[in-house]
Amino acid sequence: MKTLLLARHAKSDWGDKNFSDFDRPLNQTGEANAPVMALYLQQCGYLIHQIISSDAARALATAEEYKKLLAQDQNLITHHDLYLASVDTIINIVANLSPAHSTVMIVGHNPGMSDALNFYCKEHFNDMSSCSVGIIQFEVSSWTDIIAGSGDVLGFESPKTIKNRIDR
Repeated sequence: MKTLLLARHAKSDWGDKNFSDFDRPLNQTGEANAPVMALYLQQCGYLIHQIISSDAARALATAEEYKKLLAQDQNLITHHDLYLASVDTIINIVANLSPAHSTVMIVGHNPGMSDALNFYCKEHFNDMSSCSVGIIQFEVSSWTDIIAGSGDVLGFESPKTIKNRIDR
């Protein structure tokens, strides 16, 4: 069994035009929402064996918050190909995950993250909002065995959907 958490980065700061798209940081809302989502996932019992994040500032800052509460041995790596990745790039990254990892989180950007969520699941989701997480389980022993539509959705959450269900 494999579990994949697809996470869109938290809300970014568009206020300072001196930052390139790649270097754009989180805004105050994003800085507040990322740790709340991490806490919620921790309270749900998720323990992530590997976090793979885009190396863009906003995605990496979001991934760092998840790492604090959810990752064994601080397993966070960056992958530049996740910056504005297409669904095909995300599928390739997932297919090449180590079989030793049963639960993996990928932190990236739209539209690729939303497209990947819809590729893996039987049901359809609209665009992932900032800091949302789709949690998908696959009845496979290897990441290479995952095919389109084979995932069972365990959850699709965002800061708005969890605000009344989290113990702070």
